[in-house]
Amino acid sequence: MKNDKVTNISLQRLSDTVELLDNSSKQLMSVMEDQINAIITSDTQKIESLIDAHTALSWHYKENEKEFMKDLTELLNKYSNEGKDTNNIRLLKLKNVFPEWGEEIDYWHSTLSDNTRELQQKHNQVIQLLEFAMKQNAKMMHAIYSQHNEKNSRYVANGMRSDIITGVAVNQEI
Repeated sequence: MKNDKVTNISLQRLSDTVELLDNSSKQLMSVMEDQINAIITSDTQKIESLIDAHTALSWHYKENEKEFMKDLTELLNKYSNEGKDTNNIRLLKLKNVFPEWGEEIDYWHSTLSDNTRELQQKHNQVIQLLEFAMKQNAKMMHAIYSQHNEKNSRYVANGMRSDIITGVAVNQEI
């Protein structure tokens, strides 16, 4: 019978894992928002510390996600033939097996879907900012070295311009 105490405990455990995933998602989004601000302000120390925080939170999130998938798979395997196909495990399939938990399952689904979407958006925003910062840095370095090479060049015997290797003519104009 599917309304036994063990099943309710399993469903409650699944609910607890959804709550952990929700909290982890919100913490990750907060760290990513801080990363975005640190990238904009070019605060390298803060960026480095936030990378460590992001890594730890991501690990925690993935562990909760594995636990959620394990519990979901076990429930579907125990009470439904739909759980046998491990490539097609879907949270909403639980509604067919446990209709009395339908509202709760819908809530879990919408919470997890919304958080996943927001995490992807924040992740893309961080990546785009980092790519922009790298391009700007490359342009700046090119401009600096172009100026440096312009000041540190000479003409060889045949009248052609020749750059002096960086470091050879530091602070010296020829």
